[in-house]
Order: sequence, then C-alpha cells, then structure tokens
Amino acid sequence: MSGIFSGGDELDTSLDPIPIVVFDTVAVVASISLALTLGPAVLSSNVHRSKAWINMIATMMIFPLLYLLNAGSQFHADHAPPIGLCILQAGFIYAGPPACTTAVLCFIIDMNYQLRVVLNNGTKKKTLVSTLTLLPSMLFACTFFEAIALVNGNRGVHFDSAHMFCESDHAGPQVKISAVLTVISLFLTLCMEVCTIMQLYRNRVAVQALRCTQADVQPQVMIRFGMFTLIVGLAAVLGAIAIPNNVLGGGIWNIFLVTVPLLAALAFGTRWDIMSTYAFWKKKHLHEPQRAAGDTV
Repeated sequence: MSGIFSGGDELDTSLDPIPIVVFDTVAVVASISLALTLGPAVLSSNVHRSKAWINMIATMMIFPLLYLLNAGSQFHADHAPPIGLCILQAGFIYAGPPACTTAVLCFIIDMNYQLRVVLNNGTKKKTLVSTLTLLPSMLFACTFFEAIALVNGNRGVHFDSAHMFCESDHAGPQVKISAVLTVISLFLTLCMEVCTIMQLYRNRVAVQALRCTQADVQPQVMIRFGMFTLIVGLAAVLGAIAIPNNVLGGGIWNIFLVTVPLLAALAFGTRWDIMSTYAFWKKKHLHEPQRAAGDTV
C-alpha cells in the first residue's frame, strides 16, 4: 500500500481524489449540522433537552471530526501526517462507534426512566442521570487506550485502502471488540425502544396531557428515534457483510459511515423548537400563543 509510512515520497497517482473530497465534506457537514442541533439545547432557554440527549448529540458531533485529523494529507504519499497523529486517529476511530451507540442507548434508557418518573409523579435519581451521562465517555476512554495498546509499533500504522484515515495492521482484536460492543448496544437500544413504545401506548392518554411540559417523552420523538436506530442497525449489518467480503470498495463504506451522524442531525435537529431558534427573521408577538414544548414534530 502506497500510504504506508515506511514507503516512498512519490505522489500517489493511483488515488481517486473525488471519494476523499466527498468523505471530508460529509464529515464537515455532519459535524456542523450536529453543532447547530446542539447549540439551541445548550444556549437557548426555549429549548429543553435532557443531559443524556445533549451527551448523545455531542458524542456524535465529535465522531466525524476524528476522521478529519489527517485532512489534507490523504492525497499525497509524501504528505503523510506524523506517526503519533496517525496512531491517535486510529485509536479514536476504533473507540468511536461503540461510544456513539452507547450514547444512543443511554438516551433511550433515560427517556424510558423519565417517562416512568413523570407517570408515577416521582423524582429522578441524580446518580442514574450522572451514570448515563458519563458511561459513553468512560467506554470511549477504555476502548481508546485498549486500541492504542494493541498497536504493535509504528510500522503497522498506515492509511486505509481508500487513503481516507489511519488504521493499524495489528488492531484486528480491537476491531472485533468494537464491533461486538456496537452490536450489543444497538440490540439493547432496540429492546428499550420496544419497551418505551409499549409504555407510551399503554399510557397514551396521560402522555398526551403532558405535552406542554415534557418534550422528550412524546410519541413523535420515538418515531424519529426509531427510524434513526433502524438506519444505524441496518448500517451495522451491511458493514458486517460488506467489509469482510470487500463488497463496498473505493471508500463507499467510509462515506456511508460518516453519513450516519448527518442522519442523526436530520432526525433530532429538525424539531420545531430547534428550527424556530434560527428563524431570527420572524418576530415573536407578545400576544401570540406559544407552541407547546411537546409539540415539536
């Protein structure tokens, strides 16, 4: 492979620059879109989201940025990034997918717990909220350092076959670990979604009465969340089939991978309260009735 750092300094004329440009562009657009989704929830007093929701969006926003650590060095073999930076990116990329899917799982657990608390007039336990907030970051750190430890020296670190990001020849066990953690968290997410949907249906009258105060426990949220999870699950299945058999070549799978955070921005960033935050040209009248917090389709 011409991108291996032990190779020469010649221009890699075998590379097709178009997929690399598309890959970098999608990663940038995904990060910006998620930042615009996250901004109102953090800065606006009119948008209310749980800590688990904020953590999920922030985790997905950081994920595509990790693929841009070596942006600009992908087109030429003689412009390879420093070895340390390449090892760092490889560790981040192996740790990213399980952290993102775990953040999604923590959000649906928090949503289910919040629904139970609201229906039973209870109070949320701060310990559980803190655990759900910190768990994705803790998993990311553990998986990252494990991936770094499995890299056997600098000679095995190089660009992938599409020359889009760095990978390691000695991280085979870590790839399996990351894949298993990702699949497990996705499976648990689907199970929690089914439980939450059943609970919403059984208590649909009570939930409808809470539409003005609880924006995170509305059926509309589950529809968006369910569609996004199914897409991510389908991506995981396709990846498990395509990657070992080299079905999707030329960086197509890599491009699809960084498209997932963009889908998250479309699913969670197009709710009414977030979009209305950026409608600065619309003046709010004092006597105009405000849209309910839960009515955020």
